[in-house]
Amino acid sequence: MFVTITETLTTQQMNYLNALIAGEKAISSTEVMHRYQISSTTSISRSKATLIKNDILDNKADEISFQDPIYAY
Repeated sequence: MFVTITETLTTQQMNYLNALIAGEKAISSTEVMHRYQISSTTSISRSKATLIKNDILDNKADEISFQDPIYAY
């Protein structure tokens, strides 16, 4: 199931997820964006919104987490 979901994600969405999995807190910082090849802060916002809409991520109390923690593995 996770493979099927992952295959539908864009490169920017995958890069955003990789930064989350790595535990990055300041994803919109220049250093983190460069390290994970995230193109812009707009890309972060779009990726986050799409991943929440598609029930991959959850946004509770302004904290982003995986709806299914196993997905991070």
